[in-house]
Amino acid sequence: MFFVPERREGASRWRAWLRRLRPRGARLFELLDRHAQLSGEALSAVVRLLGDLSDPDHRVREIEALEKRADAVAEEFGATLLHSWMPPYPAPLLLELVNELDNIVDLAEDAAQSVHLYHLTQAPPEALRLAELAVAASEKLRQALRALAQPDRTRSAAALCREVDELEAHADHVMRSAMARLFREETDACQLVKLKAVYELLEGLTDCCKDAAHRVESLVLKYGG
Repeated sequence: MFFVPERREGASRWRAWLRRLRPRGARLFELLDRHAQLSGEALSAVVRLLGDLSDPDHRVREIEALEKRADAVAEEFGATLLHSWMPPYPAPLLLELVNELDNIVDLAEDAAQSVHLYHLTQAPPEALRLAELAVAASEKLRQALRALAQPDRTRSAAALCREVDELEAHADHVMRSAMARLFREETDACQLVKLKAVYELLEGLTDCCKDAAHRVESLVLKYGG
């Protein structure tokens, strides 16, 4: 029983050594980085949409185009992974990771379309703040993915994932404050329903970033050494 910690430490060193024998899968990490970039661009477009609702149709089309490009990257990632010999991490886990990234862009599109369809003419400051926090979380997530690609920076990847967690917790706080003010001050029932739905979508953006960050962190903890 007293040798279990030593065995675990040895197993961790063994996994790290095996990973260094594997090809680094440079193209896979390039595609992950590209997808993360598109996610950040889509979230930034949501911020711009909420900051200026005078031409929502144009901004929504921009986000829809980014979502299609992200889908293409995800498909290329899957095809590349299928033909990869000994990928840097187990293929099923990498597929789960790219799917989590895709959820970010999908939800950004949903949020933008909802803002447009609900004919919002002005976004409350809390809505803009939620979108800004999602942008910050996506930037940390992209940094974590870049660190994941380097064997000597996996601990940095884990630290960046924890920062994504902190941003998501901050978004939860903003969400609670927004909902409290909404139910306290909004007298138009229709407007209340619209804003509640938009708040929930926007808060979900940081949740998606957190989910993807947890995938990265689990790879680091299990395979990073």
